[in-house]
Amino acid sequence: MNKLNYFLLLFLSLFVLTSVLIKPKSFENYFLSDIDATIPEESLNGDLQKQQNTSFDIDAFNFALEKEEDELTNSIERITGWTIQVEEYEDKKSLMDDFRILKSRDLKAYIQYKNKEENKFVLYIGPTMDRDDARDNLTRISDLTRFSPKIIPYD
Repeated sequence: MNKLNYFLLLFLSLFVLTSVLIKPKSFENYFLSDIDATIPEESLNGDLQKQQNTSFDIDAFNFALEKEEDELTNSIERITGWTIQVEEYEDKKSLMDDFRILKSRDLKAYIQYKNKEENKFVLYIGPTMDRDDARDNLTRISDLTRFSPKIIPYD
């Protein structure tokens, strides 16, 4: 036998010997040990408002939120892309039929589930980086009268 076989035989015999001689600790011993595992009820940041001697003005806060929302909705430069909302559907069969029509015209069509309403799906074309590309896609489906598409910012 070579050295590797002797080494493996030694390792196996040590394993068997330790499993016979050493008795494992039971799980109950861990429960019986006296370990303080309570979480302290001390606040880490304390009362930050009292420490800084500042008061909270709810009117100023609401005004700042409204101003920020207005800036976001009015600024076209921040819009990353455009998409065309083609139609909303409740019937999956008509949704898939219209989806196939748009795909047959080589348009990038996609479907999203409306989270707020049950059983509503929305069919889109896009997204595109340039609003003019979205207008071009809109003209490509202008002959389909059953749609009421509109260009919206992509988010």
